[in-house]
Amino acid sequence: MLKGKKELESIIQDIGGYSKPKLKLEQYVTDADVVAEVVWLAYLKGDVAGNRIIDPVCGTGRFSAAGALLGSMQVICSDIDEDAVRDAYKYLSRLGLLNVVDLIVMDFTMPAIARPLDTVFQNPPFGIWSPRGIDVKLLLNSLKLSKVTYSIHKEGTVDYVTKVVKALGRSIEVARGFKLSIPYTYRHHRKPRRIIEVYVIRVT
Repeated sequence: MLKGKKELESIIQDIGGYSKPKLKLEQYVTDADVVAEVVWLAYLKGDVAGNRIIDPVCGTGRFSAAGALLGSMQVICSDIDEDAVRDAYKYLSRLGLLNVVDLIVMDFTMPAIARPLDTVFQNPPFGIWSPRGIDVKLLLNSLKLSKVTYSIHKEGTVDYVTKVVKALGRSIEVARGFKLSIPYTYRHHRKPRRIIEVYVIRVT
């Protein structure tokens, strides 16, 4: 068992980036400190250990790894991008987590999952280069499948996302003060790193 959040963050930090990042999918790895903070909070709330979780836009598998390391019974690590799933397989294999993690190529706008899940962790595209509203569409699918959803969204959308969640009769908690660090990845980037302010919701 891990000693604490800092150890979890250190392990997640070693999970690298995409071998073939795709701009239209807004592929950037989620910062290790954000992953560790969110999944550790979920662990303390009883949403991880012994639970079935899904990381539906898994990228290179950071949320999946964190869930598995903190005692999830099963982790579904899925992404629409086959290259990303291959990357996740490589990193999760190195950590010895494939006995807990199932990797799937799946478009979560049309999820092919029959059994309900306990917890979702997701950092969806924000609809900048991908279709507008994709983050909310993925959130709605998460809510249909899970008891608890943790989702990251761009600052400035909190009122709308809260309204959508409450219209479904679900409860929402909002945690602010998170920042995502976007490294130079694509040709249009002009700076070595860009900081984006985000918030994290927990929906039950």
